[in-house]
Amino acid sequence: MLSREIIRNFKIYFLLGVIFMALSAYSRFYFTEMYRIEPLGTSTVDLSDILKFIFMMIFLGSFGLALLSSMFDVLILKKLLKNTSPKIALAIGIPSQALMIILIVQILDFIYVSTVPWIYNGPVNPSEPSENMFLIVHLIVAVGLSKVLIEIDRKLGPGNLWKMLSGKFFKPREEERIFMFIDLQSSTSIAEKIGHLEYSRLLQNCFQDFSIVDRYRADIYQYVGDEVVVSWSPKKGLRNDNFLKAFFAFTDLLKKKADYYQKEYGIVPYFKAGANIGPVIITEVGDIKREITYHGDTLNTAARIQEKCNDLDAQLLIPESLYRLLENKDDYQIDDVGTIHLKGKGKDVQLYRVAQLDN
Repeated sequence: MLSREIIRNFKIYFLLGVIFMALSAYSRFYFTEMYRIEPLGTSTVDLSDILKFIFMMIFLGSFGLALLSSMFDVLILKKLLKNTSPKIALAIGIPSQALMIILIVQILDFIYVSTVPWIYNGPVNPSEPSENMFLIVHLIVAVGLSKVLIEIDRKLGPGNLWKMLSGKFFKPREEERIFMFIDLQSSTSIAEKIGHLEYSRLLQNCFQDFSIVDRYRADIYQYVGDEVVVSWSPKKGLRNDNFLKAFFAFTDLLKKKADYYQKEYGIVPYFKAGANIGPVIITEVGDIKREITYHGDTLNTAARIQEKCNDLDAQLLIPESLYRLLENKDDYQIDDVGTIHLKGKGKDVQLYRVAQLDN
């Protein structure tokens, strides 16, 4: 099953590929001349057949480019950036991407030679190198812009770039969301023990491992020091208890890598979390630097719930509103810890401690 990141990157590569291949077709070869059919005379060729063929070539070329590029970025380049220096990653990535583009153009040329004779009777020669080079330049631009858009989309959060461009967040709007605040336990003492530079590397490693929550439809809202805030729409978060599975998948990964963390930093990181569901206001703020932000009591309550983890000897706490919505309560060890007063809240909140069942 392809990861969500591959699918997101594929969409951007495909969109830019279609745009720039269409521009290449129009600006360089003027439709029918794109595949050098003009010597036979347009009167001998059905224009609709030519246009169908051109659109097919644009689709196939963009699809192939998007598939290869998105899989290369996630499965190879991302690992290179993680395990080697950026210079080595670029030294491998740039030639590989160039070879992908050349391969796509050669495949299109082969399809052209093999398919065009079905449209009209007559011999077909491969495109001249200058014609292929023109298309290669357009695809290079498409790939370059795609990578820029992908990085912007990652910075803003998956899918938020398009929402910002469409003006969806220009005015404040209310949404129902699940929010979870996840915090590193004993962060101050850890920083004092290993030093701030190593502590920063530790957080980098932890938050890289935190990307596993993407499998459970989570949207990472922001990183604040040693804390990460993640959210779901109710539909995505409650389906199969994704919001619980995401947190436990992260903690399980940290346990599996305990030897690595112990060797590198002398500690095994332990995170605690608090979640909540309710209405929030989402809007775009800022002028010089713009950002999508969420406001509302739902977030404040989730943060206050997380702060109670130490007092209640819990790794994960949820309120009654979320407990009632769980699909598979029997899959977890859930304990009622009572009605708890939260700082800044007028009413006490019924909380539940959630843990994984012992295997």
